[in-house]
Amino acid sequence: MAHLKQLIHEIHRRSLWQVLGIYLVGSWFVLQVVDTMVGALKLPDWAPPIALILLIIGLPVVLATAFVQEGTARSTPEHVGEREEGPGASPEGPQHRLFTWRNAIAGGVAAFALWGVVAAGWMLLGSGTESRGQSAAAEASAIDLRSIAVLPLANRSALEEDAFFVDGIHDDILTHLSRIGNLTVISRTSVMQYKSTAKSMREIAGELGVATVLEGGVQRAGDRVRVNVQLIDASTDRHLWAETYDEELTTANIFSIQSDIARKIAAALQATLAPDVEERIETRPTESLEAYDLYTRGRFIWNAGSTAADMEEASEFFQQAIEADSGYAPAYVGLVQTYWRRLSFGVLSAHETIPQARAAIERALELDPDLAEAHAALGIVLTRELRFEEAERAFRRALELNPGSAEAHGSYAFPLNLLGRGSESVRMARRAVELDPLSIRRRTNLAASLFFTRDYDGALDEAARALELEPENMIAHYFLGAALALNGQLEEAIAALQRSSELDPSPGNRITLAWAYARDGQREKALELLADVPEMGTSLKEIALVYGELGELDRAFDYLDRAYAEHPANLVSLLIDPGADPLRQDPRFDELMKKLGLQ
Repeated sequence: MAHLKQLIHEIHRRSLWQVLGIYLVGSWFVLQVVDTMVGALKLPDWAPPIALILLIIGLPVVLATAFVQEGTARSTPEHVGEREEGPGASPEGPQHRLFTWRNAIAGGVAAFALWGVVAAGWMLLGSGTESRGQSAAAEASAIDLRSIAVLPLANRSALEEDAFFVDGIHDDILTHLSRIGNLTVISRTSVMQYKSTAKSMREIAGELGVATVLEGGVQRAGDRVRVNVQLIDASTDRHLWAETYDEELTTANIFSIQSDIARKIAAALQATLAPDVEERIETRPTESLEAYDLYTRGRFIWNAGSTAADMEEASEFFQQAIEADSGYAPAYVGLVQTYWRRLSFGVLSAHETIPQARAAIERALELDPDLAEAHAALGIVLTRELRFEEAERAFRRALELNPGSAEAHGSYAFPLNLLGRGSESVRMARRAVELDPLSIRRRTNLAASLFFTRDYDGALDEAARALELEPENMIAHYFLGAALALNGQLEEAIAALQRSSELDPSPGNRITLAWAYARDGQREKALELLADVPEMGTSLKEIALVYGELGELDRAFDYLDRAYAEHPANLVSLLIDPGADPLRQDPRFDELMKKLGLQ
């Protein structure tokens, strides 16, 4: 008890109450400043608690320092003399007050400065690299909750063929959500890999980098449709929202259900639903249930198909949907997308494809000027027509209308490269990967963008990641081999390109393997591979690159002239292709670029 009285006496004698009072007032002022800065600089929600914790930690340090310093000061001869003057002498000398103020203010300033370092570090480094789903605390924040994966809806109908109908509703919900600017919505390709999965919500969210997951099912029975969905916080398995819809089977009800789901999810995740976006979500593209059924069948085949025959079948369904409702704009876009796939398979030529694609897109935009998918498709057509600045405007408009479209981001990357804006191209391709992280096509497109910007190490990394997802992916082996060749690793490059050619013995793969042999000085092997390659289409440009690598420039430009005469669009990648470097010093190269409108 005596010790406690002595301690209280010492606290009074050394005026530590004054230090405490000054520190608390200063701390209150610091917290007001922090609160103002958090709002002005848009700092994260954890910033004020961090400041409070630092101030609390600083309090005992300040009090202890004041206690020790006061004791030290009073042990000096000058203060001994002062104490000997008698009990009436004031214990509050000038030096004591100086120590008190200095300690209190210094402690508050130190805590505030340390908080400032943390906040500045977050602004410079953390805000751009925060990983969604990185920790339970991050997942629980309002910002992270705005990332969502919509899992494939279960088909609860008696007929398996109704899968196309269920898939169509899933697609439409994804499209509606991706239009909401401050939501991050994982694209279809990635979420479809979790169809009938046994993985937990937490596992799925971690793999996709999201905080919330939507799951549910659809039952179509006679003239009724039943849809049940639930939105789940993956970190806690807590239901944020759930709803069951049981309606008559009409297009009006189908579109109304989809719109309501999008609105309710936006509200549950506190996402801003702009008036124009809400109006867009409410739009009904068709009143014909027959047209909608035919369209969803075509979309189902297009999504799942991998052959030219699949694309032909999907095209037929889109055509039938247009016949059922000539004003159904999305059906025209679906038709155009089958054109691009069949063009890449070599089933259609550019001469017949581009005019048909342009006509279909113009009709779609005439019917619905704000259809984001139509603007993205127009950007592809304009790129093929060598109208790059117009293509850029089309892609920008597509992203204004649907900022969460992985397709628009990925397609926009190529013309940006042609416009000499490689870093923007990579950023677009990388954003497409963020929105569709398990898509092989997004990964290989990013590898291509890095390759064309001459970041070969980056291209190798992305090709390797694609191969982790799908070890036998031909395109990933192709870009792996091309990047290795330009990185000087020719033996490994030839092995990768041989594997690509084995997986798909198309002319393009054989020619690129010939190019690698030419780069390695194996002339005879290169010419042997070219011997039976059809000399048409994009093959003409690729053959020219082989002869350029062999040093036969006259022959190379003969092939380029033939390619230009057949279709100029087949040559546009020459501007950014590192494989064309042996041709660049020849004046004929600049002349060709001018004819293409690339210089």
